[in-house]
Amino acid sequence: MSILITGAEDFLRSARTAETPLTRDPESFLKERSAASSFRVEEVPLSSLVNWHLGDRIGHSSGRFFTVEGLSVQTNFGTTPQWCQPIIVQPDIGILGILVKRIHGVHHFLMQAKMEPGNSALVQYAATVQATPSNYQRVHGGKPTPYLDYFLDPGPRAVIFDQLLSEHSSWYLYKRNRNMIVEIPEHEEVPVTEEFTWLTLGQLRRLLTLGNRVNMNARTVLSAISYAVPATPTRATGREATGFHAEVVRSHRRQTSDGEVASAMTWLIDQKARFNLDVRRIGLRDLAGWVCDEQSIRHGDGRYFRIVGLSVGATSREVAAWAQPMLRPNPGNVVAFVCRRRRDALEVLVQAMAQPGATDRVELAATVQLTPGNYDGPQDLPPLAELIDADPSWTVVDAVQSEDGGRFQHADTRHVVVQVPDDHVIEAPANYRWMSLGLLNRLMRLGYYVNVETRSLMACLL
Repeated sequence: MSILITGAEDFLRSARTAETPLTRDPESFLKERSAASSFRVEEVPLSSLVNWHLGDRIGHSSGRFFTVEGLSVQTNFGTTPQWCQPIIVQPDIGILGILVKRIHGVHHFLMQAKMEPGNSALVQYAATVQATPSNYQRVHGGKPTPYLDYFLDPGPRAVIFDQLLSEHSSWYLYKRNRNMIVEIPEHEEVPVTEEFTWLTLGQLRRLLTLGNRVNMNARTVLSAISYAVPATPTRATGREATGFHAEVVRSHRRQTSDGEVASAMTWLIDQKARFNLDVRRIGLRDLAGWVCDEQSIRHGDGRYFRIVGLSVGATSREVAAWAQPMLRPNPGNVVAFVCRRRRDALEVLVQAMAQPGATDRVELAATVQLTPGNYDGPQDLPPLAELIDADPSWTVVDAVQSEDGGRFQHADTRHVVVQVPDDHVIEAPANYRWMSLGLLNRLMRLGYYVNVETRSLMACLL
């Protein structure tokens, strides 16, 4: 029997399906799974972390998982030419994979209710599989990872998306994960364990608008979904898109030629050649301006972020208790798109941004990406930050989402999309460029072109 490969119209139908007889209310399911387990998260001194060693770097006694090291940075990007900071080094390539299957004529995504110790809302929807090699090879001695074989060996199943993508290049050094979407044929039975449930894109859309319900690792995979289709008649897809959602769909579907993709790639390569970025690993004790002691690693002025220790207990995880370092940023993170309507389709303003941990120096970032506490005042904010709250009527998306709760504690980021009037003039620096969502999606499929913060915003436009 042949496998039906999911296309854009299937995704669109799923995005327009907010209710299904298959699943319980998605929010109620999260609450039930949270109530079914017990959790404990306690901040403790770094020196007390069992099996972790604090010296020139922080590392696990197994030599696996990750390390926290010092980094010295020099660059001509931005207003700070030189600094040093702690950074997480995790060379393992993990798997972030979601299974999709047509059920009752609508495509559903198999999501897990997963506790992560760094999340402000501890239990959120995660990808079907979210695991590093250290996890699924069971270095921790815990339970095996469910559904892992669907991604390690998809066999005859259709692989809808499969790409290595970067993550949080201000806090990770050269971090990347394998993002995958694998389709299960209709006739194949998939056992669903108690922590998992099938959700449509429409249900996920609603959860994303509410914030802190869909974790970062799920959002980066969901950002790969495109509504782009050939300019040929297709079958009816149910309720039609309206309002801003309709503009998002048109932006995905705007015809993007190979020439336009090549032009955008050339422009980005020009930016990579324009900006210098020299990074060098150093010892934690050599971080100028930082305090590194048995309690934590922190900046002398209380800015940026801290490296803290956590002691964690969770009856729903692979191991019942563990300890680990965590990066805890100062509050106030914001990532924002400024968008406009052009040629009857939505365009978003992106920037070429150099970040110290980027695998290829520069990637496409959102219009605004900032932590307000990192700046001296309003006059020091990055370009176009004033547009975020310039006029409430321009705001079409505004929700707080968590970052990687497995490595970052309470790293909540406000996700904002502002649509300026058609006649509003925006003067952007040379490293900014307008792009359709269809073009961004195509660039993302080519590798290290679109950073994780931007992909997270793209997911919120589902």
